[in-house]
Amino acid sequence: MTRWKKVVGSLAAVIALAFSPPAGTAVRASQAGSGGALSPAYLDQLLAPVALYPDALLAQVLLCSGNSRKVGELAAWLKRNPHLKGSELQQAVQDSGFEPSFVALAPFPQVVELMAGNLTWTSQLGGAFAVDRGAVFDSIQRLRKQSQAAGNLKSTPQQTVESRTVEGQQVIVIEPANPQVIYVPVYNPQVVYTQPAATTTTVVVVDDDDDDEAAVAGAVVGFAAGVAIGAAINNNYYYGPYGYRGGAYMYNSGWNDWYDDREDAREDFYENREDAREDYADHREDMAGERSDRAEDARENRSDRSQNAQEQRTERTEQRGERSGEAQAQRTERAGERTGEAKSQAQAQRSERQQTRSASGTSASTAQRSSGERSGTRSDAFSNYSSGKSTRSASQRGQRSRSGGGGGRRR
Repeated sequence: MTRWKKVVGSLAAVIALAFSPPAGTAVRASQAGSGGALSPAYLDQLLAPVALYPDALLAQVLLCSGNSRKVGELAAWLKRNPHLKGSELQQAVQDSGFEPSFVALAPFPQVVELMAGNLTWTSQLGGAFAVDRGAVFDSIQRLRKQSQAAGNLKSTPQQTVESRTVEGQQVIVIEPANPQVIYVPVYNPQVVYTQPAATTTTVVVVDDDDDDEAAVAGAVVGFAAGVAIGAAINNNYYYGPYGYRGGAYMYNSGWNDWYDDREDAREDFYENREDAREDYADHREDMAGERSDRAEDARENRSDRSQNAQEQRTERTEQRGERSGEAQAQRTERAGERTGEAKSQAQAQRSERQQTRSASGTSASTAQRSSGERSGTRSDAFSNYSSGKSTRSASQRGQRSRSGGGGGRRR
């Protein structure tokens, strides 16, 4: 835990103690003094923790206290985004929808934490400021004069403290010594307005050194590390429409004039933001229209491509059908040619076999005739002629017949 968190924790306890009413009494935001005005004692008790803040910062605290719920939201937002600093932080807070006073308060997380950790006090402060702003300013001046009289409120390297006359009234104004750096005072509201400091040393709380804590207690008023707000002269959140230049604007009619200017600037801010939103919405609508047109073109292109692809598929199918028909015709033609050739070959083979058989028959007839001629059956001019051998054979057969029984023998 850093030293600042320790100080904030201690200050929160002091605030809680300061706001605890004495036994038998009740302190409420509605408690009024004579004439229905808020009691000065109640207001001094309420303003004591912040009356010594620089006017530029105190104004933002008073404005933000009117919406304690939003203060809690800002504290939670800052815890979620601890890495953001300076202008980047303010821009991010603005983009998140916080009003200008919350944007101005965002660079001071210790102040936001103080307010968020004591929401009852914050609500009472906001209520008092809304009910009687003049009485709140009077309480701030009363407390500053008491602290100055005790020797605790004075100019330091961190801040300048001076009296100014505003509409015939003397007011104590607290401003940063360097307009670009704002220091948050650290003090105990129970002693800073009544007890003189034990030392004149000014302490800036920046680390965990225990000696610093003792020095803060001795000096009564110390300072947290300064917060750079950039070129403050051009920073709208402190010295422009949302802030003010010089603490005199905190009082009397100066606040009213400043507040009116601030509200005008606030309205301009929201109007500009609304215009920006409308422009953005129009841009998104235009972009959506362009996307729709591109999508329609893409659908049409896809439809055209699909149709072309279908036509190509149909054409290829027809071409395949034609090729298939041609191939079938060619196969049929080749089959017919093969059948015709086969028939022709078969016919030729039959004719050849018939010729062969015919030639074979002719040869057989010739052979038969040749055989008949050899056997003597041939009838020609020499058919009655018998060779001697044939005659002898016949004679021998006759003799055997006669000698065998005389079957052929005459009686």
